[in-house]
Amino acid sequence: MEAIEEILPFLSIKSRLDLKAVSLSHVLGLTGSVDGIKLLIQNETLLKHLLDLTGDESESIAKDAVLCFVNITAEEHGAEVVVDKFLDPLVPLAYNAVLDENAKLSDAWCMVLCNITRPEHLAERVVTQLVAIEYSIEKLVTCFTRVNYNKQKCHLNYLGPLFSNVSQSKSGRMVFCNRSTGLLRRILPFVHHEGSIVRRGGAIGLLKNVCFDSSVHDWLLSAEMDILPFILLPLAGPEEFDDETNDKLPVDLQYLGPDKKREEDPDVRKMLVESLAQLCATRKGREYLRDHSTYEILRELHKFECTSEGDKNVLNAVENVVDILIRTEDEIGEDNLKEMEIPDDVKSKIETMNEEAEK
Repeated sequence: MEAIEEILPFLSIKSRLDLKAVSLSHVLGLTGSVDGIKLLIQNETLLKHLLDLTGDESESIAKDAVLCFVNITAEEHGAEVVVDKFLDPLVPLAYNAVLDENAKLSDAWCMVLCNITRPEHLAERVVTQLVAIEYSIEKLVTCFTRVNYNKQKCHLNYLGPLFSNVSQSKSGRMVFCNRSTGLLRRILPFVHHEGSIVRRGGAIGLLKNVCFDSSVHDWLLSAEMDILPFILLPLAGPEEFDDETNDKLPVDLQYLGPDKKREEDPDVRKMLVESLAQLCATRKGREYLRDHSTYEILRELHKFECTSEGDKNVLNAVENVVDILIRTEDEIGEDNLKEMEIPDDVKSKIETMNEEAEK
């Protein structure tokens, strides 16, 4: 702690460049460990200096300062401290850096925003700050959908996880489900984006979170949005189906051919299957999935997940959805499963079973 106090004066933005560089390099090294981060976040003055240095006229100094925040906010407690102390100046600063097509640190600032929205209890606060900036989410979506938006070779892939994190909150989901702006529709094609697992996974995480709200299911499954093909296509493999099954499948999934490959990342497959599980909440959703051969796609996915290439957690998720789809509505007996009253002891048993299944 004494060493930190000693270098504090040299972290001032007004200090000599060589002194700032050496001191900041030491701080950046400390952010590489959990213990180092715990030490740094105890000193609010140091964090304030770091924030100032992100705007230093020296590119190397500014870069190291932003990287310090990337590392600090990667730890949940670090993210909590940064949000508690610096939310007001940090969010507009990061937002403007991402929006600037000539900024060289846009990717790093994307990661900071992603980190501070990852914990669910922080997401709502950051979202409130973001939406206070007029059309902020809409502009960020434009940055995301224009793949070569940044002229300094920043990819902005971490906007994907940011959107997923933002949609953890109800207010965030409302922004993406605003029918007049069409934001969700603009992001949906990136569910199939092959260039970056980060970008693809973020888009799918957003889709899964939006599916959590059963009040928008009718809209999501309507001809306007038609999200089912976006969910099913990555889950489908090269398997052949008879004409009757193909006729029921969404057009994009009919007669795919022997070269069709499934999504390789098991976490992504699991999110897609969990999206289907959310759509099973209402009777209308369940009937729609049955009518469009969702069961047949999941049946083949189940076979795949049972092989050495498969994943146990995805397998469990598939079985949960199939268990619902193969039942008749009379057997299910509820129109909306989210409105069912589940006794606390049953909830506890389900949670225990889920934990054991994921081990």
